[in-house]
Amino acid sequence: MKIHRHKYFQTIISLLLLAIIGCNSTEQKEEDSTVVKEEKIENNLIDSSKIVNKINLLEEKQNIDTLEIIVVQCANGYEYAMHNYDFNPVVENELNKFDNIKIIPFPLKTLMGVAYQGVFDKKYCPPIIEKVDVDFLILTRFDRQYVGLNSNKMKWGYELRIVNTETLEQANTIRAYALDDYSEIEKHIQDNIEKLKNDIEKLK
Repeated sequence: MKIHRHKYFQTIISLLLLAIIGCNSTEQKEEDSTVVKEEKIENNLIDSSKIVNKINLLEEKQNIDTLEIIVVQCANGYEYAMHNYDFNPVVENELNKFDNIKIIPFPLKTLMGVAYQGVFDKKYCPPIIEKVDVDFLILTRFDRQYVGLNSNKMKWGYELRIVNTETLEQANTIRAYALDDYSEIEKHIQDNIEKLKNDIEKLK
């Protein structure tokens, strides 16, 4: 009889232990699934915020007031160009690095028949402006005529001028004189491109 009671108690205790373990296991599963759900929600919130940030950045880029610019062929650059000296591409490439500036390639076909050679003052710009739809013209020139055979003794320099195509207001901007070598012109433009950009924006 005692043995039967002992076995009976053992059975009850075993059942109770199983029930407790089962409850704990169910609770643990519920806790685990709750944690997983919370992590998913948290991850979704993070992903959503990333998407919102990307959209905001795109909208900001679209809202940037892009300025369209043409760099007019160098006013006295013909002879220089014959000897492979042309700093206009440097001006174009450096300005194109700014988000709010778009350089329009010089439109030779559009300006056929228009006197754009030798232009370094706003009073000669209206015929160009009539043919192109841009915000600014950049006028360029070397500071002196090319001297040919004495080029190894000559000093180098350049000047840039900005013209607002709507108001015809113009302003002198970056320039350099008495440089020892042509390559110093290109370096000077690269080093001072931020000033050129700022001068353009001041003329808006």
